[in-house]
Amino acid sequence: MANALEMQDDGTSIEVCINRNNLSSDRVLCIIDDEGKNVFLWLGKDAHVRKRFVGATTASKLRDEQGTGFRVRSLDEGHEPDQFFNSLEHE
Repeated sequence: MANALEMQDDGTSIEVCINRNNLSSDRVLCIIDDEGKNVFLWLGKDAHVRKRFVGATTASKLRDEQGTGFRVRSLDEGHEPDQFFNSLEHE
């Protein structure tokens, strides 16, 4: 399981534990991949526009906090690379 931030409809985010099996289409998540130096912004296919916007803003802030070398990678549900799923299992 990995620690992630889940975006809420009210514009906030909460910390959650996430794995491959509990990704759901109405969620937007930010996950830090220290090994690959990525901040993954995972966008569920049924997620509201507000959550997507908050997710993009949150991912940028997380990248800035992590320091140089990290980059934001936006991932649409169904188009995730293996590296994303590996990061969920290694936390």
